[in-house]
Amino acid sequence: MKIDQEILNKIKITPLLDTLRLENISDQEYFSEYYSDRISNSRLGILKSKGVKAFFANEKLEFTSSFKFGSDLHALVLEPESYELIEGVNRPTAKAGNVADWLYKGEETFPNDDDIKVASIKCNYYKDKLTPNRLLEFRGKAEPYWKQRFLYELNNPKTDKVRIYTDEKSQTLLKTCLDSLNANQEIQNLLHPTGIAEDPITGCEKTILLDIKIEIPDKGEAIYKFKSKLDNFSIDKESNTITVNDLKTTSKLAKDFGDVVDFYSYYRELAIYSWLLNFCSEKFYGLQKPTIKGNFLVISTIPDYNTAVYPMTPALYKKGFKEFIYLMKVVAYFNIVENYKFS
Repeated sequence: MKIDQEILNKIKITPLLDTLRLENISDQEYFSEYYSDRISNSRLGILKSKGVKAFFANEKLEFTSSFKFGSDLHALVLEPESYELIEGVNRPTAKAGNVADWLYKGEETFPNDDDIKVASIKCNYYKDKLTPNRLLEFRGKAEPYWKQRFLYELNNPKTDKVRIYTDEKSQTLLKTCLDSLNANQEIQNLLHPTGIAEDPITGCEKTILLDIKIEIPDKGEAIYKFKSKLDNFSIDKESNTITVNDLKTTSKLAKDFGDVVDFYSYYRELAIYSWLLNFCSEKFYGLQKPTIKGNFLVISTIPDYNTAVYPMTPALYKKGFKEFIYLMKVVAYFNIVENYKFS
């Protein structure tokens, strides 16, 4: 369906700053039903890549092994005080691992076939196609993991840290990537900045919530709730500077990350995050028109596991913010003018 460009050009977007919130929300809560009505950069990515119907249907991104690896690495790098990697307990790979985790209850006994079939539907693992042979294959992967995990937890008292279980290959790769990131002093200085008389305010995995009003002349208006989870940021009162850092894994060489930024529209992500953090720095910390900086902290998951800092440029910020505004206008256009409803 074509968009009336004349109407699109007249659309007005207003951030409702009285709704602005900077909060510490867990991933589980952030991705829960409670916040599912909020638009995010990822959901705008669905709009760009899959179209309007997929956006309004709130299609979910597939949870892949690479997504889990990235999530685990984020946790270990950004919140080491809250997460720990468990070695020697080998979780099955891919969706079989999701099913195994879903079924694990901290008990010595194994689930029955009916329980596995229910879990396979929940995790979209051979959904409705779990044959007897596939059940046996799954048990061959999951039962050693359940036994290893049960024995580990039996012999190691639980701490306040969340335990990360993954497959043997990923355990090795995670440790390698952590070592490379820790050895890069530029990355460490960005993650843990210091000041002269006062250290910058920093945050990891913080959520920014904001309502945005969009008006279409002669058509109507609506308020859209937005959410973002920032990997890492700093607010430096001494230099009146805010910095947003986003940790990225890449299966390419770190030096070639520029191609990845464009392909996955990562520039839009940091443009949105910086826009939101700018509001927070002014509202909550009293900064006035701060200098805005952004960086991708890159780790390559292929030998030699190199790291790099890829900074945002004024051109990337302009491109990212322009794309964000356009996509939000498209959302409002189809919602208000074409009467598309959110699922």
